[in-house]
Amino acid sequence: MFDPIMEQILAIARDAWAFLAGLLIVVALLGGLYYVLQGTAGAAFGGSRMTSMAIIGAVGLVILVLFAFLFLPQIGEMLKDFQPNPPF
Repeated sequence: MFDPIMEQILAIARDAWAFLAGLLIVVALLGGLYYVLQGTAGAAFGGSRMTSMAIIGAVGLVILVLFAFLFLPQIGEMLKDFQPNPPF
């Protein structure tokens, strides 16, 4: 009874995950470009604080992307076990 509905929900969830993953990649690339340009400008003008903040920002961005692609799918797998049984 619930199988066709569940298949439709899973297809929508797969498409949504692919869209969000692509969006995250685009945002991460733009953020990385921002930090690279900021660090380059800081190095060119002798702004060591600007360069160090760009390096810290880029490292933070890499950590966030790794968290999103490694930790969040594991949470999704864990939550599949909490799926309720049909009421009959």
